[in-house]
Amino acid sequence: MSESAGQYFFKEGVSCLFEIPTDNARRLLPKHLQPVERRPESSVLSVSAFDFHAGDAGQYQELVLAILVPPLVKKGEPLPKAALYPFMVGTSTQLGRDQGIERWKLPHFPQDINVTFSENNSSVKLKAEEEGAPILELTVTQHIFAQTELLFHSFMSDPQGDFKADITMRGELYSEHEFEMGSLVLFDHEMTRGLAVDEVACNPFREQWMRNGVEVFSPLQRV
Repeated sequence: MSESAGQYFFKEGVSCLFEIPTDNARRLLPKHLQPVERRPESSVLSVSAFDFHAGDAGQYQELVLAILVPPLVKKGEPLPKAALYPFMVGTSTQLGRDQGIERWKLPHFPQDINVTFSENNSSVKLKAEEEGAPILELTVTQHIFAQTELLFHSFMSDPQGDFKADITMRGELYSEHEFEMGSLVLFDHEMTRGLAVDEVACNPFREQWMRNGVEVFSPLQRV
């Protein structure tokens, strides 16, 4: 278990939130966690992707699928923007996978994937695939960019136990809105097999886009 913080610098980082049936979300979580509901029987799927250019795992791209859960906040600690349980992570390099599995205990797809970012004046579109087999396509639209720092909680589980890490995201440029202008297309792939694809919302209710940032993982804590 890592006893030091991890730093991962990225050019582009995007994250969108989509409604997903609560019974589907529960199946993706360990027993000690429950999904956050946006409305009755509708929970939240987070789809995130990063284009890392430097840091503890070097240069690589990453795709993260997660379910939103309640945060674990102790007295006197700051409230995070959100808490997540990543149930599937894909990376473009073996080193990126090794860091995620061995250091942060995150579940990973075992093969390299390819994540491409195509940006225009008002949006960024990413495509994730594995050896030509599509995984998903995500379009994120921009709002007003400003410098920011955000705190998140991430939960992890493996045979050794249950864990939590604080994740701090700092970016020179950050845009967030709830205009529902983005889109998601999910394909039949091992990374998406846990999802009831036809029941996941096609449009995000929240879109987040960060440029020129750093993701800082705190050392893991047992929960």
